[in-house]
Amino acid sequence: MSIYPSTPYIFTPSPDSDNGPQISGLLATGFRWIQIDGDTCPIGTPISLQDANKNPYDGVIIEPSPNFSTVTIDTSGIGRNLVAPTDPSYAAFEYNGNLDSAGYLTQTASADRTEIFVNDGSLYSPGDWVFISSASTDPEQYLLPVDGPMEVASVVYTSARSLILNKKIKRSHPTNAIVAKCKPIRNLVFRSLEFTGDSAVGIHIHMSHDGLFERITTANWQGRTMLLLDNGGAHNTVIDCYCVGTTAGIGAGQSTWGIALEGQEYSRVINSGGEQCGAGVTLNYCYDTMVVGARAKNNTVNVGVYTQSIRTGFIRPRTASPQILDNVITDGCVDCYMISPQPLVSV
Repeated sequence: MSIYPSTPYIFTPSPDSDNGPQISGLLATGFRWIQIDGDTCPIGTPISLQDANKNPYDGVIIEPSPNFSTVTIDTSGIGRNLVAPTDPSYAAFEYNGNLDSAGYLTQTASADRTEIFVNDGSLYSPGDWVFISSASTDPEQYLLPVDGPMEVASVVYTSARSLILNKKIKRSHPTNAIVAKCKPIRNLVFRSLEFTGDSAVGIHIHMSHDGLFERITTANWQGRTMLLLDNGGAHNTVIDCYCVGTTAGIGAGQSTWGIALEGQEYSRVINSGGEQCGAGVTLNYCYDTMVVGARAKNNTVNVGVYTQSIRTGFIRPRTASPQILDNVITDGCVDCYMISPQPLVSV
């Protein structure tokens, strides 16, 4: 049985008003395959990919109808958080991973082990997904993750003081690192959407597993990040996506990242990139994630691997005219690579 519906819901957008509430309503009603039958679809209200009980909308497909090759998503109505312009919740499409506080590590969790030791195993149940955050190590003050090295796994067995996970962990995590609960979202498909306007993010998804992001592009984009696959993702594919930003920066009308992957496992980026951003393609604290045939020019840094990434990098990146650096792998990354860089001839 297919995980996807057999027929789409054909949605005709208003070209002059906010379509966010209508698309959110369709998802809440149970429609998962939505084809947008129009060339312009303004979204001024963020569309959360979860229901009222915080369960993720697995298997969502958002794409144009066969009558249109591309739909322009105008996010001007979303804008940015005036107090914190980098706030990524100001996005057209958003899923935050549904983090819930639980416990923390009582001893260092070593790489290549499946057992982790926690303060109270009764806080978890088999089948729970957990988020281990190496950057959040003060459980008396805060029991949720913060950005930084992390990983996600599911629990297969619990005891009073330990959890057995469904896989070997990929990196060591220190004592007191929080072990929160989370909910991955599965099998998302976004294709042939063109973002315009100025919002913090176009598509911002935490914990996307087995997602496909295809032909996501921009026109007159002044937003911060076009596509952000955030912490806890795995086995995602980004293909033929390209962001043309405005001016590198974090303020209104400036673009920090074209395509950014953070905390990803076994994800792939193919023939994608950007220009006129802080970075065309950014990989932060990822592991076993690969970018093939990146295209990037006129960025502060065209392509980069950052922040304790592991076995992650670029194969044949095609780049030109960096504002500062063509490519970079920062200190602290392990077994990361930049193989056979190529000059970018055309986009």
